[in-house]
Amino acid sequence: MAGKIKRRQAPLVLLLLCLAALAVLLSGGWSGLEEWVLRLEHAAGGSILPEGVLEVHFIDVGQGDAILISTALKKILVDGGERGNTVLNYLRQEGVNKLDLVVGTHPHSDHIGGLVNVLQEVAVTEVMDPGVPHTSRLFEEYLALIDEKGIKFTVARAGAARHFEDGLVLQVLHPGEPLSSSLNNTSIVLKVIFGQVSFLLTGDAEEAAERELLERGHNLRSTVLKVAHHGSETSSTPDFIGAVRPQVAVITVGENNSYGHPDAAVLELLQEYGAAIYRTDRHGTVVVITNGETVEIVTEKEEKAA
Repeated sequence: MAGKIKRRQAPLVLLLLCLAALAVLLSGGWSGLEEWVLRLEHAAGGSILPEGVLEVHFIDVGQGDAILISTALKKILVDGGERGNTVLNYLRQEGVNKLDLVVGTHPHSDHIGGLVNVLQEVAVTEVMDPGVPHTSRLFEEYLALIDEKGIKFTVARAGAARHFEDGLVLQVLHPGEPLSSSLNNTSIVLKVIFGQVSFLLTGDAEEAAERELLERGHNLRSTVLKVAHHGSETSSTPDFIGAVRPQVAVITVGENNSYGHPDAAVLELLQEYGAAIYRTDRHGTVVVITNGETVEIVTEKEEKAA
């Protein structure tokens, strides 16, 4: 596994990466430069390669989203499923008693409901939110808890990024301005990068949000895709999936849900691109483990037959 690059090696690394970035620009334009910029920034700080392993847990919360991003140094929770202790109990099972960052992708109850229970019981340093007004009592309780506990509140906007000392990088790709009237389309979309492996976490983003992401020219190519909106036909347009080209697709979805998720056309499209598909309704909790180069998938249970 790659070790830390010492600070005294950074100038040579910077030179090599600059030459490589120039080659990318000359051959393919701007679309592939985002990751090179991130690598350059890491090199300037003394490290460009990840340390240890990253685990991304797609927690089975039924019809909802909850994703734990875990390294030896950082614990980040993206969404919390419906109200209840499912995610809280999972964090306890994993020995997580402090969260560096909680992301509520948007204020629907199947995403922030369980976050209320987490905020009540777990020490949280910061909450990231799209900053979209919503009138539900659940959302009001969520905001009140953040205020009561003095948790840092950050409004997420496209272009923001976090670079952590172990090599973990979070990029906010969505939302931008102005915000849509559709809560789903204001979902925070995150790209998580660890070495050569990347994850695209899409919340409930629908076609309009996917179109904005494509128009902004982000490098959407990712190793693992959290399929948007539980595999609904409102999302996962051919152009978007074509830009992401995931090797692995994870669908967070409730067993025998009343919405018909995931949609057959979405499954077919993912298969056309050769993605290995994992579903929480069939596999239970799905954990993706990476050292920044290779990917291992661990599932709670064997896939159930259709």
